[in-house]
Order: sequence, then C-alpha cells, then structure tokens
Amino acid sequence: MPFFSAIPGRRCLENAFQGVARMILDSEISKLVVNGKTTYDFGIFHKGKKHIIGMYDEVNSFVSYVKDAAEGGSSKEMAYVLVGEPGNGKTFFVEFLCARRRDFLMKPENRKYTFRFNHIDRLGTYGRISSIESQTYEDPVILAMNLFESRDENQVFLSSIKGLSDREIEKLYDEYMPLGACSEYIWNDVLQLVTI
Repeated sequence: MPFFSAIPGRRCLENAFQGVARMILDSEISKLVVNGKTTYDFGIFHKGKKHIIGMYDEVNSFVSYVKDAAEGGSSKEMAYVLVGEPGNGKTFFVEFLCARRRDFLMKPENRKYTFRFNHIDRLGTYGRISSIESQTYEDPVILAMNLFESRDENQVFLSSIKGLSDREIEKLYDEYMPLGACSEYIWNDVLQLVTI
C-alpha cells in the first residue's frame, strides 16, 4: 500500500483511506469458512467489550473498498453506503470503526499534525487575531508542497530538506493535495506581505 514515510517508523503522510487500510490490515487476519465460503476475519473488528459479530460479508466488502481506494483505485472516487433494516448494525458498525480509528490515531507513530499561521495580526487584515490554525487541518507536508506557485519550485525546496530523496518526493506528489481554500487565502496574504 503506497504511503510516504519521511522518517521510517516515525511519521507518515497518508490519506484517510491509506490510514484506515493500514489500521485494518496491520491487525491479525485469518481465513475461515462461513456458510460454505472461505472469507477473511480481520482481528481489529473483535477489539473492545462490544465488537462486530458476524457481518463477514459486510466487513470484507468494506475492507476491499478501503484497500482499493488506498491503492488509488476507483473506490477513492466513490462513497460506501450501508443499506439495511433498522437495527441491523449500520450505525454500530460506523461508530465502532470511528472508535478504532481514534484509538489508532492516539498511538504516537500514527498521530496527525497540522500547522498554524503565527503573527497574522501583522498583516493588518485579520484584526487582533495573532494566530490561525489551518482550518482544514492539512499536514505540514501539504503546506510544504504548496509554498511556491510552481510544482518545480516546491520540489526544489523539498529536495533541500535533509532526508528526502528524489524518489520520496515523487512519491509525495503521487498523493498531491492542494491547500484548503482558507489556508491558501491566508498563505497568499502572507506572500503578498513578504514580497512588498
């Protein structure tokens, strides 16, 4: 599964699909036979006091969807919809998955980071606000990939960072994400101040 790790074992930049797929696939996986069919049983769905029981087809379908999206397949452009009678476990499945994701992100190696614009009050257009966090909580690497107007300038900047090879930078740009509109608006204001 493609995800970029600048310092192996310490930090990684990955999209939500890649993170969820890694969370599921890093747990114990076993094969079992259900209703005469061989299927996979993912250990992460058995954690906690209340956990997923049965739902093998639904879980395997979800894992296939997430894995395909994480690998850049067509699923990343689609939604995953749970359909069924009231009380069949749709909401429980989503809440369970979200709880496992929160637990996963609490591990130091899986924590997500964002950035803050400091000294914004110096721009003169934000009143007395002195700092603003990225409103869409982009990773600092996303900011680094968008510091300059051209992709080439950004790649030259990233290549100057110790520990990043040209191959790793190319891998970063395979998963390129622009800044969110709010962050880009503030960044453009900062750039105008710097160039004046």
